Amino acid sequence: MSGNNEQYSKKTGKRKKKALKTVLITALVLVIVLVLTIGINVVINRNFTVSFYQIRSDKVSDNIRVVELSDLHNKEYGKGNCKLVEKIKDLNPDLIVYAGDMMNYKNDDYSVLFNLSDKLSEIAPIYACYGNNEIDQYLFEDKQFTEKLEKHGVNLLSNEAVDIKVKNSVIQLIAVSDDLKQYDIKTNNSKKFVESLEPTGNCRICLTHYPELFKEKLLNKGIDIAFTGHAHGGLIRIPFIGGLYSTGEGFLPDLTEGVVKANDGTQVVISRGLGDSRIIPRINNQPELVVVDICWY
Repeated sequence: MSGNNEQYSKKTGKRKKKALKTVLITALVLVIVLVLTIGINVVINRNFTVSFYQIRSDKVSDNIRVVELSDLHNKEYGKGNCKLVEKIKDLNPDLIVYAGDMMNYKNDDYSVLFNLSDKLSEIAPIYACYGNNEIDQYLFEDKQFTEKLEKHGVNLLSNEAVDIKVKNSVIQLIAVSDDLKQYDIKTNNSKKFVESLEPTGNCRICLTHYPELFKEKLLNKGIDIAFTGHAHGGLIRIPFIGGLYSTGEGFLPDLTEGVVKANDGTQVVISRGLGDSRIIPRINNQPELVVVDICWY
């Protein structure tokens, strides 16, 4: 009887060792795959891709090319962002827009943003809205931030509207500054501004950092096209599913990239952004420069 027990113990021990070996090998393989995935994406993310979209509008009389930059977070592509500038120059835009978070909160070294803006303002007019980093910098760190930025060729709008002429078309640009939490509660807030807008026969383009505002707050406001960012593409993009997480929507967000038609028909352009502000690396989510051709035909 004791012999059978010993034999059983040996077999059990062998099975446990085999199971442990399998677990260790599986864990090692997963670690290797994870390290390789992160490493490959780190290399890929050193460069940006260009995403092209076309939006039709009978409110313009020309074909208008808009280049959107968002969520740069002080990142540079080449010395002085030479690669980024050269690409935008080649794209020959009629208008350049910043959709926020071009710099980082609590960092008073604005040289990356200012140098880039100096160069881009020679290519086309630049209009911008606040991202959460810019508005926090202005409110809590540097009251001269807006004035400093505008000296470098950037027209920074905050809960305001301007009519601009692009080629032979007049476009109304509006900028909405507050996020979903602040939209209704701040003094002189975005809600008051948006509700004060008069109807216009011109193409109304909205600059706002926050795409999630188009789930409810900015519906039926006469907005034709919006340029947004903030979601960073969902950080980690899962094939056939999309982004994993965004600050504005949480896990498995809907609004992370591309052109999404809101329930009222607004064409919401969402940039994955050009930089990073979080420890979590971009996976399957290369930084992007967005190009939108607004076509009259």
